[in-house]
Amino acid sequence: MTVRPEAFIVFQYSTGVGHLARCSTIAKALSSISHVTMFSGGTPIEGYSAPPGVDFVQLPAIRWDLAPDWVPVPVDPRYTMAEIRRMRSELLVQSYLRIKPEIVIVEYFPFEPKRFGETLNELFEVINKEEKRPVVICSIRTYPRVSAAGTDPAWINEQLRKNFSGVLHHTDAKLFPLTSLGTYIQSALRGVPVWQTGFIRRPLPRMEHDRPSKGLLLTIGGNTLGGKLLGRWIHAARSGSPDLFPISAVCGPLMDAEDRKNIHAERGQKIDVYDWVENMDELIKSSRAVVCLGGYNTLVEALSLKKPVLAFPNSALGDQTLQVNTLQAQGMLLKGDSSQSENEMTALMNQLLNFHPRRLIDFNGTERSVEIVKQLLYAR
Repeated sequence: MTVRPEAFIVFQYSTGVGHLARCSTIAKALSSISHVTMFSGGTPIEGYSAPPGVDFVQLPAIRWDLAPDWVPVPVDPRYTMAEIRRMRSELLVQSYLRIKPEIVIVEYFPFEPKRFGETLNELFEVINKEEKRPVVICSIRTYPRVSAAGTDPAWINEQLRKNFSGVLHHTDAKLFPLTSLGTYIQSALRGVPVWQTGFIRRPLPRMEHDRPSKGLLLTIGGNTLGGKLLGRWIHAARSGSPDLFPISAVCGPLMDAEDRKNIHAERGQKIDVYDWVENMDELIKSSRAVVCLGGYNTLVEALSLKKPVLAFPNSALGDQTLQVNTLQAQGMLLKGDSSQSENEMTALMNQLLNFHPRRLIDFNGTERSVEIVKQLLYAR
């Protein structure tokens, strides 16, 4: 019997669970050719379970202190950041030495390096001493956001060349060619193998029969920052067309407790409120249109199901602004702004009822990513 190679996926999230969802999708697909262990550095999510057959390791968790410079802090206040980084590093190195994976996927690093801090330094030192190194992949979404301070792109490029076999860029190349990402990202990726895979999404749900889709889905995904905005969306929808009803509002697992309480108070006739829905496909399918932030996962899921989308990019997250602006310019969605009045939001929601995305998106990135990893693995 052929022994399947071991694979590690290492990732970090804080203000939302998009990284968790995306890495879970990749892990499930990668498990067809390897045994996968996921290492999560974000706050544990109640109700989450790893894909069948995939091992899940919770690293000592960190989150962002939502100050102007977004400083990472321990979720468990009994520890300092230095202690957390040491524990995370030791756990990763010990796991690597015990399991000896042939595939290591790190999401996001070396872009925005403070996301991991020094967590990965010792792991890379161990990997680079190997006589036969594993395939080491940097996995990035559409636009790899960098901190406001701006990490030197030459440093990113050096890290990619030194520690990685290449970059999986999970986007639709026709919508987001590398040349559209600006000189900063192009400099960071110069001379590095980059594969644009298509968007990552869960396998499409099986459509056994067409059911009429009705009403509006309002969701901030897993984001911590959109609670008050979700409440304003509900108020705006109440004043809109009867065709906006019924309304489904999804809070997300990281929403502030007070914001969650306020959203639940909006529940009423033809308005349902959900704390968190791990797989949104059923709600998206049954809704006529979707109102969301500008994050990766919800946009991909809604557009792949051919739903009209009204997106409100979070300006604190520059990747959302670039993503939504580009999709709006190409006729893929409508764009809102959190500074708009509720009357303006209502008008956009009414307009959304007759909007149709201009083209289909490439959402086959999961399968292509596995094929690329397989080719790299057997070319070693």
